[in-house]
Amino acid sequence: MPNTQTAPLVSVLMPAYNHAPYVRAAAASVLGQTYGNLELIAIDDASSDATWNVLQSFEDERLRRYRHDANQGAHATLNEALGMARGEFVAIINSDDVFAPDRIAACLQTLHDTGADLVGSDIVLIDAAGEPVPEHWWVRAFSDLKRVWMETGDWHATMLHGNVFMTTSNCVFRRSWLEAVGDFRDLRYVLDYEWLLRGLIKDRRLAWLDAPLLHYRLHESNTISERPLAANLECAAMLRALVPQLLGGNALERVRLEHLAAQWARIEQYQGEIWATLRHEALAAKEAELFPLIADRDAWIVDRDAWIAERDAWIAEREQLIARQAEWIADRDRWVLERDARIAADQAALALCREEKALLEASTSYRLGRTLTVPVRWVRGWLARWQ
Repeated sequence: MPNTQTAPLVSVLMPAYNHAPYVRAAAASVLGQTYGNLELIAIDDASSDATWNVLQSFEDERLRRYRHDANQGAHATLNEALGMARGEFVAIINSDDVFAPDRIAACLQTLHDTGADLVGSDIVLIDAAGEPVPEHWWVRAFSDLKRVWMETGDWHATMLHGNVFMTTSNCVFRRSWLEAVGDFRDLRYVLDYEWLLRGLIKDRRLAWLDAPLLHYRLHESNTISERPLAANLECAAMLRALVPQLLGGNALERVRLEHLAAQWARIEQYQGEIWATLRHEALAAKEAELFPLIADRDAWIVDRDAWIAERDAWIAEREQLIARQAEWIADRDRWVLERDARIAADQAALALCREEKALLEASTSYRLGRTLTVPVRWVRGWLARWQ
């Protein structure tokens, strides 16, 4: 479709949250469409990463950027963007997905040719790096849902089998759809599915483009793999609420379907209770296996603690012996010091005595006295021998 001012304006809505690695590719795929008369309304839902910085880096007057101070969630952000949309047609892209270059042009052409209110297309699953993912449970689920549509051509049957659109990114619609169906509801996992089913209840017409015009990105923070049990429970509750309106052709059928939905709710409740009981029994059986092991462990812990106490007591005794030994060594060192001091004093006194003796023996009076007493010493010696 040519890029002229006569072509209707398309508002593309992009809620963004913590998709800094992917948001550039998402925004660029919109701004690079072959269909030029569009506006891209991007709302950063208080991302904690660089998502806002990436959005700020674009220089294209068709991009309208907004940022929340606090996170408000996907449904609130989408509804805010819906309220800002000025176009006759509206498309949605999640900030981690990618449009094929001719997606908007092809979807508008299909809406024009079929008179439908909303159109979706085939989807290519890509990984975090943008490479196709040929084998995955998501690929098998999408193929199964598309097969139902191809075989039946009935949108009620197809959408009751499951959400073949798979994501809000796969919705391109007229403003009249929005006026009839209204905003998204506060659902975590199936807000797009519920919104599409409400469109069928309002007799809005769906269409499908058998061409891979949307690249849906699979990465570690995808909502689809967040909490499978919670997602399935939310889906079941949503279907129970909408089935009577979706299939009830008259008041009697709606009453019957409401009673069916009530039984459906009881079955889900019983399933939950049975599952909880089985889980409790499994835990009880596991506890019965574990309790003897726990008792053995506790006994081992008691023995270990007693051994630790004995070890600590031995360590205390050893430390006391070491302390006493240290005291004895200190006393011994003091005694050695005192002994060495006494020896040094005695040696000094002895040396003094020897010095004084030497001086005495060297004196004249001592030598004279020794000479005069020679006879006396001789007589003493002689007497000593004869005694």
